[in-house]
Amino acid sequence: MRIGMNSQTEKPLTFNQSIEAERGIIASILVNSKAMDEIAASLSDDDFITDSYRHIWSAAKKLYDANEPIDVITISNRLQQDKVLEEMGGLSFLTSLANSEYTASYAPHYAKLIKRESVKRKGMTLSEDIRRLTLEDDFETIEEYMQLLDSLYTYMRPDTSGKMKSFSETQEDYFEFLSSTTENIQTGFRNFDEWSGGIGRGWLYILAGRPSIGKTAKAMQMAASISKQNVGDVLVWSQEMTFNQLKNRILSTESGVNFSRIRKKTLDPFEVDRLKEAHAKFNSNAFYVEDSAGVTIDHIVATARQIKRKKGQIGAILVDYLTRMNIKQNKGETWSRAVGEVAKRFKWLAQEIQCPIIILAQLNREGAEGAPQLQHLRDSGEIEQEADIIEFLWQDPDDQSRDGVVVQSTIAKGRDTGIQSFRYLFKGWIQKYEDYNG
Repeated sequence: MRIGMNSQTEKPLTFNQSIEAERGIIASILVNSKAMDEIAASLSDDDFITDSYRHIWSAAKKLYDANEPIDVITISNRLQQDKVLEEMGGLSFLTSLANSEYTASYAPHYAKLIKRESVKRKGMTLSEDIRRLTLEDDFETIEEYMQLLDSLYTYMRPDTSGKMKSFSETQEDYFEFLSSTTENIQTGFRNFDEWSGGIGRGWLYILAGRPSIGKTAKAMQMAASISKQNVGDVLVWSQEMTFNQLKNRILSTESGVNFSRIRKKTLDPFEVDRLKEAHAKFNSNAFYVEDSAGVTIDHIVATARQIKRKKGQIGAILVDYLTRMNIKQNKGETWSRAVGEVAKRFKWLAQEIQCPIIILAQLNREGAEGAPQLQHLRDSGEIEQEADIIEFLWQDPDDQSRDGVVVQSTIAKGRDTGIQSFRYLFKGWIQKYEDYNG
């Protein structure tokens, strides 16, 4: 038996037709369990409106995921364990489905009908939620409203997270993970990358240092390197410099043209040609900048989600810098706590869209001398908790070089990497950091 749309314009199924489609797909599975190969990934429990068929589907999916046989006996045993078999009509109900006139070849068609109706039901619920949200007017800014709408849209999608799993049922996935190629992204600094393996998707990376140490230069060098690796768009929020000011630094590094001459615009024709060549070469990189002061976390989240949906992958997000953002401080909330909440949302965003997020931060006055410690990170409490990597840049007056400024790098926190120290040579005249082993 095949259930079709009411016409070529695909009018909605009636309630009875929806029930019949659910019956058809369950019967198809019982007739031939191989039908699950084509439909297992396309449906979830909440796509079914009938309790009995939802329970049977859930049982069949668990058996399929465990690579166990799917038939009347195994499903009835699973339903018995879940204590729902009798209320559904017992073994006789399953047997009647298995002996029905449905064929497994129609299973993909039934799955399409069920999913279509499920999405439409969720869409109707979403429209009511949007109407309620709009009428309540319980938001302060347009960005906050758009963020709430985006959250509602996200919740409409199937929930594949938050499910507890045991060691035994994840064994195969684990060893596939071990044999797969690492997804870490290279920073462009060889010593760090060889030690750490790169930075992971989902990491929150805090880069902190004293003023004029070259935080922005190092961060931009990392971002430029990532943009060349074909790992997704690099999104930069610059709150202290315009796009052109960032270009001054990036193109000085890329071309070797003296940064001071670029900044002062005292370039000769040969230097202009070198900048044009570097710019043309950089045009092919997936590198995007928004040079707006006082951006909000809601704006960054909404933009990142939009680009993720459009492009499929983001290589990295960089924000320069954290406390220059427009951070909402609730009544009775300390500034440190408000900053910490933003850091927490950055970590959630990194995990959600699976890209590293690099945040520039400052040190407090107590960290003005010697090697910085975690407590020297300004508004450090919850930032420290959320970060996967915290890197401090600082200078040791006893470590000098004629070839540039020697900058010490301390990885003060590494959730997966441990702690380590590195040395860089900062060539300020071309805004370039280099690994220094001298």
